[in-house]
Amino acid sequence: MLLGQQETEVIRKTHLIQRASTLPMKQLTPSSLSPIKSISNILQSISEVQKWQAAAIVFLSSICILQPKIDMMLQSLWNTLLHSQGILPTMFRHDHWEWGLAVSAFFVWIHGFWICDYICQKTAKKGIRHPLRNYRLQDQWDLYKHQMRAKKNAESNAKEESASSSTSSPPMTAMNPWHSQAWIFEVPLYIVPLYIWDKCIPRRAAKLALVSAPTTFQICRDVTLGLLLYDFGFFLCHYFLFHKIPFFYKAFHKKHHTNAEVRASDQVRLSLVEEVFDVGISILALRRIRAHPLSRTIYNIIITFLLTELHSGYVFPWSPQEVVPFGLSTGSRRHHWHHRNGRQYYQKFFFTFDRLLGFFDPKCEEKNNNLVPAT
Repeated sequence: MLLGQQETEVIRKTHLIQRASTLPMKQLTPSSLSPIKSISNILQSISEVQKWQAAAIVFLSSICILQPKIDMMLQSLWNTLLHSQGILPTMFRHDHWEWGLAVSAFFVWIHGFWICDYICQKTAKKGIRHPLRNYRLQDQWDLYKHQMRAKKNAESNAKEESASSSTSSPPMTAMNPWHSQAWIFEVPLYIVPLYIWDKCIPRRAAKLALVSAPTTFQICRDVTLGLLLYDFGFFLCHYFLFHKIPFFYKAFHKKHHTNAEVRASDQVRLSLVEEVFDVGISILALRRIRAHPLSRTIYNIIITFLLTELHSGYVFPWSPQEVVPFGLSTGSRRHHWHHRNGRQYYQKFFFTFDRLLGFFDPKCEEKNNNLVPAT
């Protein structure tokens, strides 16, 4: 009896093995059920812009979640900056710290985009179109004009010309000259007045001793409000003074519009009056909200990057106008449009008052036709 039960169990297992062998191989593959593979497939299906948007959400969420720990780190950092004799804390307590940081940050950001331009130019001389050109607004504009010429030829029944135009690649036009004179003319105009002011009225170290450590929320609030107030003040001066009054435009603002196809160095192509207004608005904005000294430091790093990116002539997947939702950011594409046409898009960072007052071109707002010139 026991032997019969064992034989029956062996036969049952044999049937199960034979039945499993007849199942589709796909159902038995462990990787097909792996959650890691599913996540990988999802990541491959989303665009680069969506990945950067997700990264921004994760970053902001982590700040909220880790706020208590960040506050403790800020307390420790603030004590170090006030009392340490190290190089960085000593520099932080110096009166020249903020404008020195701004100039250094501009140097880094501008030459970062200069490297991109250099790579594009070097490969173009060899007849190679570097992938970075896919992100350059000037190349996108040249591609659009190339496609429009091909379409026009097709509509005029010039079949041979149309065929040759449509199959040939768009030309790799030369970039505008780099504004290398900025470090000789514009930068001293920015540094010298602030240097003299700091020498005449030393104040920073004494004021820092009276300030307590900032919180995470305080820094986020200061930087956000500072950018908003600066953007609003710049919008008023930019539109009502430098564009609505012909004398102000020709005497002070025309220099900034030298190049229709801007490059990063064009950010510092400013007249003395423009620099006074630009720097003055930023200082007044930070004073109005009583920004913490550490907030001002972070603000200077962020605003110098935003200003440089605005004039860089590139739109990368991580650019503000791509990552910030609902088209709230002006970004380099809209500001490039402003330089190319000399009107519309008078704000620098936020697309709010321009939208409310109608200072935009519907063609530029179209996703697939944002390079069409205003007529």
